Amino acid sequence: MASTQIDMKFRNEDVVKNLKMLQQQFPYMTLEYVVQSLLTLWTRHDYSMFTVMEQEFGTDKAVQMYAKIWDFRTRLEWGDIVKSIGKKPGDKLTIKELSDAFVASFAEYGNPVRVEELTEDRLTLRCYDCPYTTQIVWNMLTPEQAMTYNQKIQHACNHAIFKAFLELSGLDDQWIFNFPSQLCMTNQYCEFTFVRKKFNK
Repeated sequence: MASTQIDMKFRNEDVVKNLKMLQQQFPYMTLEYVVQSLLTLWTRHDYSMFTVMEQEFGTDKAVQMYAKIWDFRTRLEWGDIVKSIGKKPGDKLTIKELSDAFVASFAEYGNPVRVEELTEDRLTLRCYDCPYTTQIVWNMLTPEQAMTYNQKIQHACNHAIFKAFLELSGLDDQWIFNFPSQLCMTNQYCEFTFVRKKFNK
């Protein structure tokens, strides 16, 4: 029988290289399996984090803290987000470039987003699936628990993320964000709307 031992005399310091090496020992760890596992682990961690905060501090405080966490995480990710459209942190974006960054950012989590409307005064995007919610949360919890959880977190979470998008892109003085439709509430799509501010002259 062939040995499944792996040469452990070095560190790759590269998760992709490590996974390729580990696949020799665990052949079931296909690319698809690993992606599913990482998504599931991340979602369980996110749900656990919110649940413990809610148990310790109550729902209102937990929601506020959860939003702050997503704001902070967005700022950590911003360099990678704008790199996907050929920009650097600190670059001022156009609203079109912001929409491109939005779509690319969501794609990395398996979330298909498309631009439904882009005019001088309005940007509307729709996300037609969110495996974080539809694949993991809906299967991890009862329908009632899943709906209650999403009602608590989605509004504050998305406002935190996309207000940070506007600030970091240099567009927060011109545009505001709204989140009028949640996939988990409608079973259709999440809608993300950016509207140009109207100033009184």
